[in-house]
Amino acid sequence: MIYIRRTDHPRLYTTMTKTLEIDIRSAEGLKLNRRLLKKKTFAVARIGEKSRPSHLDVSGGSSPTWNCKLEMPMSGTEQFIYIEVLFRTSSGREKKIGEAKIPTSDFMGRYSPEGHLNFLSYRLRDEYGDKCGIVNVSIMVKPYSTEDYGACSSQAAETGLWRPRSEPPAIDGYGGRIVTGVPVWCVLQRPT
Repeated sequence: MIYIRRTDHPRLYTTMTKTLEIDIRSAEGLKLNRRLLKKKTFAVARIGEKSRPSHLDVSGGSSPTWNCKLEMPMSGTEQFIYIEVLFRTSSGREKKIGEAKIPTSDFMGRYSPEGHLNFLSYRLRDEYGDKCGIVNVSIMVKPYSTEDYGACSSQAAETGLWRPRSEPPAIDGYGGRIVTGVPVWCVLQRPT
């Protein structure tokens, strides 16, 4: 169950912490000072104060491939995920090429259920706001596990009315997990 609280912002946010599986796949057309990049690059995923780097793409070039899977916790109050692309200089210093700002509404919410893999591409912007490439990522909100919980009552476990979500739903009879909702309106007539 997801608990929702209203904030000062008109949108609703969950208060639960979710686990995200972020796959930083690749980048395209990386530019530094409007010239194609020929250096070794890496990416960093940042959610709030937490950040995780990918490995260094040793082939270098303006279209690096990382294919780096990261698992990161995200609180329900976070509104953005940041993907930064950096390169390493010959002296070992790290310099930022650009950053992509990914709204959480793009992979969480109404039209994207938990466990759905979202393939996303975002424009990278440098410190001046200029376009400096594209980063390709896939993000999945890991589904909530019910395996850790027992039956809601011993009677439900004995009669077989309770079963974990991992089983396929029963189509015939009661106890299935498939539910079709039909909106119902009640029209009251005023006595005349």
